[in-house]
Amino acid sequence: MSHVYQRPGPLAATLILMALLGGCHHRTQSLDKSPVLATVNGERITEQDYRDYVRARDLQEPALPDNTQSREIILNELINRVILAQKAVKVGLSKTPRVHAALKEDRENILARAMLKRYLRTHKIPSHALRALYQQEVLKAPHKEYEARHILVTTHASALAILRKLRRGARFSVLARKDSLDVPSARKGGELGWFSASDVLPSFYHALVHLRVGEIAPQPIKTRFGWHIIQLQAERAYTPPSFSAVRGRLYRSLEQQNVDSMMAALRHKAHIRILPFVQHKDAAR
Repeated sequence: MSHVYQRPGPLAATLILMALLGGCHHRTQSLDKSPVLATVNGERITEQDYRDYVRARDLQEPALPDNTQSREIILNELINRVILAQKAVKVGLSKTPRVHAALKEDRENILARAMLKRYLRTHKIPSHALRALYQQEVLKAPHKEYEARHILVTTHASALAILRKLRRGARFSVLARKDSLDVPSARKGGELGWFSASDVLPSFYHALVHLRVGEIAPQPIKTRFGWHIIQLQAERAYTPPSFSAVRGRLYRSLEQQNVDSMMAALRHKAHIRILPFVQHKDAAR
């Protein structure tokens, strides 16, 4: 995605994290009441373990047909996993720094995912809130679309240097391909295509609406991605989408706001002490 379009902020990354916290793990045996399929040195492998393993396996490997032979293959894979895990504990691998850190990470991921799922399940977004957001963000927004191109650089000085080159007659597309850090648009000479106000960062949009078609913004524009040189190429009217067409996006937006608020409240109550970071030799590996 281009370094112009809106992305989640630091707290917004919480929801994105949910998609990355999947995985297969053993339940506490006392909580898993599903039928036992096998035992390995007294440790149970249950039907729920089997179903969880199949779901995780199907994401990595071609799904096996649902027949007796496949079930036997999968159950033996589960048995092998338990045997290896038991042996790892016996020889002390669970106490080595890398394995201990991985187990800690898995535990935190699983608990964080469970907490977020519970929060979202118990904090549904009411329809009237979605309607209000639709009125505010969609119906009251300017009913225009814009076509623009940009060049993204890291410093204000670099942006001013590029502006000077453009004023002396340099081609925008040539400089974009050469200097822009936004690789997807740079390949197209800085072209961003058509977008509306809600699609881009506010500072980028506010700079754009004051330009005439063909005009380059007289000053570089600062966003969290860096400094932008912007040129408006075209604009057109558009009909806003219906409520049903954007309902899902609006729901996710309000859901994200709720999660952000929840996370802010939890962080406020937590005792957080951040220590100086010490770079160890293997930290970057």
